[in-house]
Amino acid sequence: MKKFLFVILFLFIVGGGVTLGSTIAHKSTPKAPVQSVLTAHESAATPTVVSTTAVVGIVPEHIKIPKINVDTTVESVGMDDKGRMDVPQDSDNTAWFKTGYKPGQNGSAVIDGHYDKATGAPSVFYDLTKLTPGDKIIVSDSVGKSLTFSVVRLESYPDDNFPIKEVFGPASKPLLNLITCQGKWNEESHNYSQRGVVYAELAQ
Repeated sequence: MKKFLFVILFLFIVGGGVTLGSTIAHKSTPKAPVQSVLTAHESAATPTVVSTTAVVGIVPEHIKIPKINVDTTVESVGMDDKGRMDVPQDSDNTAWFKTGYKPGQNGSAVIDGHYDKATGAPSVFYDLTKLTPGDKIIVSDSVGKSLTFSVVRLESYPDDNFPIKEVFGPASKPLLNLITCQGKWNEESHNYSQRGVVYAELAQ
């Protein structure tokens, strides 16, 4: 994990910002190069210790969000060749950032998903903004072990001012953050103007 945080810091200092998977929502093919999503933002709240449940965490392979009828596969992805979080290869799937925290570990586990498809049709996280505090997100591993997270809040950020530390950083309790695109589509840059984040924590 220290290596991961060092890479993020190094890329920010050298390159003026680190980007993580902007094609989580796009109107091009799922394998298109990712555009700029995240830039460094040093302010982040420090969570209070609430629970040490499932400290080891799980490798998520499935995700369910009953409120918005999401029931799909979770791919495991790392960074692309430009140091950005990769995206699901199947636009109907989601993707977990395997270089970061596992769901259930103390820290911010991250899963991203496409907002729409190349055709403009809704994709897996199209209805993410319909979630409200208290809604449940269930992730499970290959042997059926599941963890339930409860939505805490939703936020939307400009794609050039994304709070990396808050979304991907350490925490003193198990967190799960979901990311997708929002805002206006720019035909010239092939990018959305906003990134939406659903913040959730392990249910007691």
